[in-house]
Amino acid sequence: MRLSLASVEPPAPCARCRQRVAGVKWGDLCPDCQAELRRRARPLARIISLLAALLVIGYAWLRIPLGPVSRIWVAAIAIATMFLVRKIVTQIAMEIMRKPSGGTP
Repeated sequence: MRLSLASVEPPAPCARCRQRVAGVKWGDLCPDCQAELRRRARPLARIISLLAALLVIGYAWLRIPLGPVSRIWVAAIAIATMFLVRKIVTQIAMEIMRKPSGGTP
C-alpha cells in the first residue's frame, strides 16, 4: 500500500495573502490572488498588444506592396501578433505585480 504525502501535508499559505488554501504549493498564489492579478494585468496587455498589431499593419502598409492576397496575410499576422503579445504581456505583468514592493528583498 502506497501513501500519498500530499493528503498528509497541511495546506500551504498563499505567497501573497498568506491564506491557507488546499492544493496550493509553497510559493504559489491562491486562485483568488491569481484572478486579481490577471484582472489587473489584462488592460495593460490589451493596450500593448493593440499597439503591436498596429505596428505590424503600419509596417506592412509602408513596406509591402498590398495586393488582395497579401492583405489577408497581413490581417492574419496582425491578429496572431495581437493574441501572442497579449498572452506574453499578461504573464510578464502578473509576474511583476506578484513580487512584493516592500523594503527588504
